[in-house]
Amino acid sequence: MRSLLLGLLLLMPGVLAAHNTLFGDAPRTIWKNGLEVELESEWEIYRRTVHEDSTLANPLDTRVQVWTYKFALTYGFTKDIAMRAMFPVGYAIRRSKNPDLNDQYWGLKDIGLGFKFRLYNEPHPGGSFQGGVFIDFRLPTAQRRDGLGLGGKRMAFGNETLDTKVGATWSYSTTRHYFWLDVAARISTLNDGKVRGPSASVHPAYAVRVFELNDYREFDLILLIEADAEVNGRNWLNRERVVPSGHYKFHVGGGIQMNITNRIEIKFGYEWPFYQYYFAPTFVHEGEGKFSFNYLF
Repeated sequence: MRSLLLGLLLLMPGVLAAHNTLFGDAPRTIWKNGLEVELESEWEIYRRTVHEDSTLANPLDTRVQVWTYKFALTYGFTKDIAMRAMFPVGYAIRRSKNPDLNDQYWGLKDIGLGFKFRLYNEPHPGGSFQGGVFIDFRLPTAQRRDGLGLGGKRMAFGNETLDTKVGATWSYSTTRHYFWLDVAARISTLNDGKVRGPSASVHPAYAVRVFELNDYREFDLILLIEADAEVNGRNWLNRERVVPSGHYKFHVGGGIQMNITNRIEIKFGYEWPFYQYYFAPTFVHEGEGKFSFNYLF
């Protein structure tokens, strides 16, 4: 009976073998002609300027909070090829002891369009080992305004550049434990003589099911542990490398995932900056909170 249940779990669409992480970049594959609707909310607070690995003084106690609301659709062309379109809107509010710096801004962020190609899938009782590649485009839909982002006189969410990220992703799952690893690189296009430096990132993640299931329709509770590391190269201005510029940073995070049957997913968690080093003074966030609701048709 147990082996029969495990076999049914492997055959059901949307089982945990195909789940993705909370803070990772790679889209996931779903069944042929399947559709996933995703509603997501993110919250960040910025209150420190970091130079190298030290925090600079903030005598005006300037702080920025950013809320991002996303609507995303994932469509399965086949069980191994999927496309994800993401539409984000942001709201930022800045407060300071200097009232001239106070500001708020609603705006469209960069729309995302990504593709996932699963290259192999080796199922085994209760899980599988999978691997694939992905490509993700960030379209220049967010306004640049005065070009200084959240620190400018008029806050903005974008650089009006096209970003392209390519990567590889692997996952391994059993009836209770899940492991993921994403490796990616990003490049940006030129805008007004400026180019953001290329970056490379790695995102490992682990999840454990809290209690064993007897049926896929039962309530499923999962704990998530994630981390990421990113290295960003120097920026370019008029074909000259900008010195100083670039950074490297590390984050750790945790979260909870709840599955209701194999159709509904609810995930939430928080990711903290563990260590960060910036070659030029940079206004940085204190982490990111995220809530996600997914429904698979």
